[in-house]
Amino acid sequence: APHARFLTGHSSGGWSSLWLQVSFPQFFGGVWSYSPDPVDFRDFQQINLYAPDANMFFDARGDRRPIARENGIPVLWYQDFSRMEEVYGHGSQLHSFEAVFSPRLPTGMPAPLWDRKTGRVDHAVAEAWKKYDIHLKLVDNWPTLKPHLAGKLHIFVGENDSFYLEGAVKLLKTSLQELGSDAVVEIFPGLDHDSILSQDL
Repeated sequence: APHARFLTGHSSGGWSSLWLQVSFPQFFGGVWSYSPDPVDFRDFQQINLYAPDANMFFDARGDRRPIARENGIPVLWYQDFSRMEEVYGHGSQLHSFEAVFSPRLPTGMPAPLWDRKTGRVDHAVAEAWKKYDIHLKLVDNWPTLKPHLAGKLHIFVGENDSFYLEGAVKLLKTSLQELGSDAVVEIFPGLDHDSILSQDL
């Protein structure tokens, strides 16, 4: 029974657990998602993937985009991280997003979201990613989902998330409030990606 099946996860597990609850709302009895990977692709670690000029490496001012920070100070950049994953071959975190969200090329490999040299986002691939945008999934299907998700959504993130994941959670919180959801979405001041996992929480 749903009251015997609960979901939780942190980071990529935070995204996966939330995705499962939203995709199978009657099967699971509730989710507690912590610091989830981007839950709204209008803020994919500060990047709006749907913007006409979307670029993973540089913002609208031409400044490098950070992908990680410590104590509020950027320590890792998207371009550098992307290059590192190219050296790895199959990559790690960024390639894992493409492995999950991208359509397959004739070679069987996932279609790249961004040009590895320029950082420019491929809008056809971004369009294909929309079916994995939790925000869109909720908004587009809310009349059907609402009665089955009542009391089941709990999402937590630190205000200073180390990987800039709080922005997407804030957007999702606003959307859920506008939909009239009773979801519990909390952004904790002063906490980052790991410090949110405290005994108090």
